[in-house]
Order: sequence, then structure tokens, then C-alpha cells
Amino acid sequence: MLLVIPRVYNKIMTNQDTPSDQSAVTSPIATILALSKAVLSSLELPDVLQRVLVATRDLSGADVVTIWLLDEQGEWLTSAAILGLEDRPERERIFRLRVGEGIAGWSVAHRQILQITNPLHDPRYVPKLDRHPAIILSIPLIVRAQCVGALSLSRYTVATPFSQEVIETISIFADQAAIAIDNATKAQILRYATARERILAHSTESTQAETLILAELAVVLGVEPLLISTTYDGNLLDHAGHNVHYDDLNRWRNEGALITDLRFDGLPAWLVVNQPGRYWSKEDTNLLAFAANQLMRARQRAFEQRAHARAEALHRLVALTNARIDQASVLDQILAELQRFIPFDSACVFVVHDDEYVRLIAQRGLRTPVDQVTLFAGPGSTIYDLRQVGTARYHPDVQQLPGWQKVPDSEIIRSWIGVPLRVDQTTIGFLTIDKWIPNAFTAEDVGTAQMFGEQVAAVINNVRLLREAQERASQFQVLQQFTVRIGAVRDIDQLLDEATQLLHRTFGYYQVLISVIEHDQLIVRAAYGRLMHCQSSEQVFPPLPCDVGISGWVIRHAQPAIVNDVLRDERYVCHPFLPATAAEMIVPILVDERVFGVITIESDVRGVFAQSDLDLVTAMAHLIGVTIANLQHDAELQRAREQLIERDRLRALGELSSGVAHDFNNLLASILGHVQLLLNEYHDPRLQEGLRAIELAAIDGAATIKRLQGFAQTSQSTPQGAVDLNQVVEESLALTRPRWRDEAQSRGIVIEVRTDLEPLPIITGDAPALRELIINLVLNAIDALPNGGTITIRTTPAPPEVFGAAGVLLVIQDNGVGIDPALHERIFAPFFSTKGVRGTGMGLAIVRGIVQQHGGRITLESEPGKGTMFQIWLPVGQPPELPTSSSQPSPMVPLHILVVDDETAVRQVLTRILERQGHRVVEATSGEEALAQYRPGRYAIICTDLGMPGMSGWELASRVRQIDTTVRIVLVTGWSEQVDPADMQRYGVNAILAKPFTIQSVQNLIASLVDAAEQV
Repeated sequence: MLLVIPRVYNKIMTNQDTPSDQSAVTSPIATILALSKAVLSSLELPDVLQRVLVATRDLSGADVVTIWLLDEQGEWLTSAAILGLEDRPERERIFRLRVGEGIAGWSVAHRQILQITNPLHDPRYVPKLDRHPAIILSIPLIVRAQCVGALSLSRYTVATPFSQEVIETISIFADQAAIAIDNATKAQILRYATARERILAHSTESTQAETLILAELAVVLGVEPLLISTTYDGNLLDHAGHNVHYDDLNRWRNEGALITDLRFDGLPAWLVVNQPGRYWSKEDTNLLAFAANQLMRARQRAFEQRAHARAEALHRLVALTNARIDQASVLDQILAELQRFIPFDSACVFVVHDDEYVRLIAQRGLRTPVDQVTLFAGPGSTIYDLRQVGTARYHPDVQQLPGWQKVPDSEIIRSWIGVPLRVDQTTIGFLTIDKWIPNAFTAEDVGTAQMFGEQVAAVINNVRLLREAQERASQFQVLQQFTVRIGAVRDIDQLLDEATQLLHRTFGYYQVLISVIEHDQLIVRAAYGRLMHCQSSEQVFPPLPCDVGISGWVIRHAQPAIVNDVLRDERYVCHPFLPATAAEMIVPILVDERVFGVITIESDVRGVFAQSDLDLVTAMAHLIGVTIANLQHDAELQRAREQLIERDRLRALGELSSGVAHDFNNLLASILGHVQLLLNEYHDPRLQEGLRAIELAAIDGAATIKRLQGFAQTSQSTPQGAVDLNQVVEESLALTRPRWRDEAQSRGIVIEVRTDLEPLPIITGDAPALRELIINLVLNAIDALPNGGTITIRTTPAPPEVFGAAGVLLVIQDNGVGIDPALHERIFAPFFSTKGVRGTGMGLAIVRGIVQQHGGRITLESEPGKGTMFQIWLPVGQPPELPTSSSQPSPMVPLHILVVDDETAVRQVLTRILERQGHRVVEATSGEEALAQYRPGRYAIICTDLGMPGMSGWELASRVRQIDTTVRIVLVTGWSEQVDPADMQRYGVNAILAKPFTIQSVQNLIASLVDAAEQV
């Protein structure tokens, strides 16, 4: 049912004739008047609204009463107050309707009273709740022809419409309510204007502006406002310092709180007034926005005042910095000024020591006493993160940081500002500011810290530049001093000792070590500090493998290393006698681009080493390396000089020996040939023994001649024979028996010779040379036993894994006077002798030459009074089969042979050997004589000496070959090793017979020539 009732301003009752009816009407009118007076007596809008709701409910008996107020634009209605929905949440009691929308909107738009029943069937009804009223009555609120809203009444429990009488009564009361609402609104406007003036005045207060503005709002609005700010880490705090959550903001919005957005220091903030169920008018909103604006202005004004004060303070600090006052005093005054602007509990200044450590140089407010503080600043630390960011950083609660480390007062520090101190894009230190409560600093504090940090950086940089200049001067003095000292050094150990002493005494390092690489191990050669070099036994300084520890890394990479906290480096190997080591610096010593050794410097203070320390030690290591290289080069030059002298001596010896060798070869050829002829003619055992000894001596003499030729560089042969070394030892002892037994006994002393000869493989070698080697060493051992003693000769197979190849070991040892270690290298040099006029200085030179010729090695162990031991290793090689018993030569056809030699003895012995073998021999004393009697086809073989006066053997061979191409020409010479096969072919020579020759070698040669001729 729809009922539209025009507004009624006349009397309620039209029938005034019956007194009883008049009496009945008087009571409602009195009630309206009383309620209207009560409503009009208040000028507080919330109170007026509440009184209107109660009065309307009392007059109408409605279940729900709603007051809708129209906005200034006349477009929207808002439910300003509701009575009867107290069981509903606050957010379900706030509605908005566009004018013309819904029952109230229609009533306002048409300025008519509207009552509907069964609203669900009315298209104008806009449901706002999950339950629907049975009756709705809406009355527009009009004041002076201006609609300000509507009064809505709803019935839910009964479906009986409001009576005409009730409607008229409520309509009359609505006019009074509209006047009361309009009066309260105008009064509110006046109050808020006055409040704005007071808020504006409060905003100029420099220190209490926020407090006064918030207090004014509380008085005017009748509710305590909240000023909520965002902290640096995104948390929310109210003006009293209490935590606020974003959920609180959302809840207050749902409850209808009045919230105005603002910003402090670029971060969001909110001004909040909340009173559940209260209608907030446009004036409320405007007042709150005005207050928020003045709060921001007050903040900005205070910020500008502080900025001005900071600028003045920084200007004073600049003057202080330039006054060259000491660093500690300047930094302390900077921290004191900083505390005026940031109320910190403590603050510290650190300087960068290296890439991983910073050192405390100034502090203010620390509770814990500090002496020397070094902090780790490597990856994972708070300082490292700050360094990577490069600008000031704020942590509201550092106790929540995983990288927070133990620092002075670390357990009580909560809020923390870190500022990297940078100069020319380089971080030289850090300023840290602490508060012992969380969320204590603002973004402005962070900016202030950054400004002061720039001044702190300038102070530190000035001091750093001065200190660097002083350090460079000090380092220059140290290096100059070291350069002067090493100028007189001629020994590597002395050089290393000078370096360690200088480093320790100048800088007071805990320990300085210099180690060198020997056989893949680091051996300490100099030490100064807690442990001295005199203590450098293997127990104190055991050899360290080159691939172990930080030193192993330095050696592998040929680069220095600074470890300012050894406990953080897994490479570190602790020295048992240096337990206090906290930091270590190791620098390689390079000699000719090769790591010769390392300088190790250890400190008992963590984080102590800086780049300047590394620069100094690196420079010293370079000087040491250059000096060692020079010493080595000097030693090489000295050795080269000695080798040149030795080579000149050997050349002179060679020139002398070449002539001697020729003569001796001729003599030995005569002796050896006649001895062998006698051995074939006489069979007396005693005579045979003597002749055999002469034969062996002649053969060894021939070997000696070959070595003499080697000094003249005419021998190019390498040993190719099969040698039984044990047999050579026995033969050598037999040849030297007269010296070590007979002669010793004649002098009344006893020299005992002991042998320990293990079974050996046959080796490739030169038996006569090895006999000479043993004889020389035995004779030297005899000379080292002036009062008698023991000579021990041992042979044993040598393990290949030790020497790298299969070989045999020969050891000759005596318990004689011994040799000074300083002479060990020199005794192998030619012409060097420790025997005075009794020695030639050639014995051990020949020994070493024989060993080298065989591809072996010789070592010497000897000390004065402790005897001498020579150890000789010889490779086995691939020796030919040992000759078995000589077989009888097969019968040979007698040949006609021409023998040409200017030496009668050699010519005659060769003739006798050839004749004994059945050949017919003709002799000639010169090449000219031989050529004069020569006729083609007369001789099968010509045997001619190579070096003859007049026509040489080469010339004779060439002349004969021109007239006879079939004859076999043999050169007889002591220089067989020097003859070039190309020369033999060019001159037509078929074979060489080496002097001194044996019967067997002559027979074998003739047989080979005959075989070759038959094959042709």
C-alpha cells in the first residue's frame, strides 16, 4: 500500500467542538514541544542526532530510526545516525544513497513524505541489510526551504502502517529536528574555524607543535586522535611510540573512523580519529585534513631549522678539520656535535684496514671499555653489506640480522645506522650510530648521519694521507737501509738473516720467517721474533710440504696473501710453538720468475696487516730475489771463469798429450806386441804370470792414452764393452796391492782392505777406465790413512725407483782424515789437490770424467776426522755378451803384405805378428819408399802408419788407390777414434788398426779384409 501525505503545518486536530477531544490532543502537542525543546537545546551535532533518534522512536514506536544527511553538493545521502541496529557491526550501519535512490532518496528528491508497505515489491527500495522491513516511512528534513536530509522509520516486527496521526506528529517534530541539525552544523563550523586558528598558531611552535595540534583536535572532536608514522623498515608507530599494525588501520576504516593521509620524510603517515557509531561531517573531515597539513608544515619547519643548525655545525667542523688538530680530538668533537642532532646512545668510527677488516679509532657512549677493536668486514658481515650498498643504511633492530657480530655493547644495541665513509669512490671507513631500543631513528636521522659521515671521511682522509706519506718515508728508509746492508752480502743465508732482523726490529712483528724451497719442501733458513734462528731445529721448524697451508697457496700462485684472521681461513696451518698467531702475511720471493722461497710474517693481533705492510714486504722480497739472482749469477760467472781456466789448462794438457800419446802408442804397440808374441812362445807358468801382468798394464796404458786424447778433445767414443764390475774391483785391488799392503807394512802400519761384493749384472762400460777409477780412489784412500786404517769396497745392485734406472752401486770408503765440506766441489776440478807437491790434481778429475762418460753419478760424504765415502752409481745399459774363451782362428791363405811405418819398433812388431800368422811381409820406412817399390797386383794388403814425416798415410793411400783399385789399405794409428769414415772413403782406406794393437786384433782385421774381398 502506498501513502503520500502532504506536509501539514496546521493543527493536528480539525474537530475542536468536543471538549474531550481537545483534551486528548493537548498531550501529543506538549510532547512534541518538550522533545523539540530538548533537541534544540544542544549545539553538538552528534548529541543532536542522538536526541532526534530517541525522540522519533518514542513518538512513533518504530523498530529502526535513521537520520540521513545530504552533502553540500546535494547529490548523496549518508546515514549519519541509526537507532535500532545496535546488534549489527558498525560497517553495516553506514549507508550511502544517491538522491532519488531508495525510499529516503525519493523522499528527498521529491520533498514529500513517503510510506510504503512490503518494500520488496517496490522498485524504489534499495536493500542494505540481509533482512527487510515490513513498513518504511521517510520524511524529508527541510529548513528554510532547504532540504538537509531525511528521517526514516522502519517496522520489522509488525506490518501495520504508521497511522496518519503518527505521521503528522513525526512530520511536525521533523521540522524542529531539521532546525536543530542546521543549528548544530553552523555552530560546528564556527567552533572548527576557531580551532583552525589555534592549530595554525600551534604549528609555529618549534618543539611542541605536534603535541599541541593533537591536543587541540582531542578537545574539538571530543576523541583522542592518533598520529601514525611509517618507520624506516616499514613498521607503524603512533605518536606515543606504540606499535600499530596495518590490520588496525583496516579495522578502523571498517568501523567508520575518520582517517587522513599525509607524508613525513617521504614516508606515508595517517591522522586517525575513531569513535564507533559516530557520524563524521564534512567539517570534521576538513578540520582533520587542515590539522594534517599543519602537522606536515610543522615537521618541515622543524626540519629546516635543524638543517640550518646542522649546516652551522658542519661549518664549524670544517674549520676544526683544517686546523690540523689531532685526529682523536676532532673525531670526538664531531661525535659530540652529531649527538645534538641524533639522540644516540653510542657511536663509533672505524677505518678500513684491508678488504676484510676494520679497526676502531673513535667512540662515544660505549658501556664496554675498549682498547683495540678489530671487526671482520668480509662477506656475511653487516659492514660488508653496508660497503656494497655504498650509502647510509638503517636497521631498526640489528638483533634480527643474521650478520650482526660481536662488537662492543653488541648485546644491547637495537637500532643501528651505518654510514660508509667514502673518498673518491673508495670506502675508507665507517660511522656507526647506535640506540638501545628498536625503531629509534628516522629517515631524517639517516640523512644527518650521512652528512656528518662526509665530514668524518674528510678528517680520516687527511690523517690517512699524512700517515701514508710518513709510512712511505719510513718504508723508503727501511728499504734504503736494507739495500746498503745487502750490498756487502755475499752469502744467501746472511742475506735472509739480515732481512728477518730488519723486519722484526723495525716493526716489532710477532714472528718473521724466511723459508726456501728444497726438494718440494719449505725449509726455514732465517727466523726472528718469538722463535730465533738458533732454535731452527727440525723440532721447532719442521720442513713443510710446498702444497700445504697458506704458504702452499702463495707458492702455487706466485702471489702474496694477507690473512688478518687465521681462524677464518681453512688453509692456515698452526705452528705449535706460535700459538698466539692471529694474522699472517706471506710474500713469495721470486728469483728469475721462479718462487725461490717465502717471507712469512705473523702477528698476535687480528686484522693488523694493511696494504702498506704488504707493499713494504713485497719490495723487500723483490730486493731479496734480485740479490739472490745476482749472487747466483756471480757464482755461475765464477764457475764459468773457473771452467774457462780449467778448459785452458786442459787444452794445454791436450796439446802436450797429443804428442805424448803418439809416442806412447808406438811404445805400447811394441811392448804389447812383443809380450803377446812371448806369451805364444813360452809356456812357463811363472813367466806367463809376469807376461800377463805386463800385457794388462800395456792395455791399461793404452786406455790412459785414450783419456789423454780425450783431454785434447780427440776421443769421441763412449763405453761399449761388457764389464763385470766385481772382477774389475778384484783386478784393481791386485794392481794396488803393493801400495796398500807391502809399502804400508814397510812403514810399520796396517791398512786393511775389506770387500763386500754382491752379485751384479753385467754393465756396459770400459773395463780399463773403471779399473783406473777404482785405482785412483783406492790410492787416495791410502793417502788419507797415514797411520793405517780400513778401506771398504762394496758393490750392490741399485734400486731403479731411487736412481730412475737399473744400475749398480760402487762404494769406496775409508776411515781416514776426511775432507772439509767447503772443498767437496773443488776436489773434482783438474789440477786441484789437497796433497801439496805429492799430488797432481788430476786423479779425481779423471774419476769424475770416467763416471760422466759412463752416464753415472758420483757423490761424496766426508768431514774432517770422520773419513770419506765415494758413492758411484753406474747404469746397466745393454752390454754385449761377455767374450767366451777365444777360439782358434781358421787357417788363412798366406798373403803378400806391405808394412809402412817410420817407427822401427812398431814396424818390426807388426811384421813379426803377420809373419807368425803365415803371411809374407815387406817393410818400408816411409811413404815415398813404399810408393817407389809398389806395383799393382804385387800386394794384397798395405798397412801404413797415419802420421809419418814427409808423405802421410792419407797421401800414400790416395796415391796407391789411383794405380791399384783392388789392394786393401789399412791405416795404423793411435787416433782411431778421430778418423772420419768420410775421409776413409775419400782416400780409399778400407780399415783402421788402432795402436797399440794385439795379435788377436791384427788377426781379426786381416780375416775381415779377406772375407770382404771374397764377397766382392
